[in-house]
Amino acid sequence: MPTAESIARLREVLQLLKSFHEPADIRRAPALEPAVDKVVSAAAELVDVTEPENLQRLALAVKAIKAAQKAARAHRRNPLTRPLSHARFALKVGSAQGAIQGVVDKLDPADTRPSS
Repeated sequence: MPTAESIARLREVLQLLKSFHEPADIRRAPALEPAVDKVVSAAAELVDVTEPENLQRLALAVKAIKAAQKAARAHRRNPLTRPLSHARFALKVGSAQGAIQGVVDKLDPADTRPSS
């Protein structure tokens, strides 16, 4: 059974990812580093859970966050490819957000908000 603490950590990461919605937010990419650690520690606590899809989604989220960080580094290094870096960053942050949201929804269905 997942702990409330691991779900809370995932919610924190989710809130952080949701805060990246403007192109200029790519400059805040270093704030993603603790997010990787939080997702990894939550995944470690979920190893006992019988649904391996959750672990796969969290692994994909970590991979996407790291790819977003890589896009941010490319954004700083190469001015010519900045538009591509913005798009890649937004795509990867959105991918991580979706993966974590899916896990949180499965782990805590009582708190799932209805879609409008």
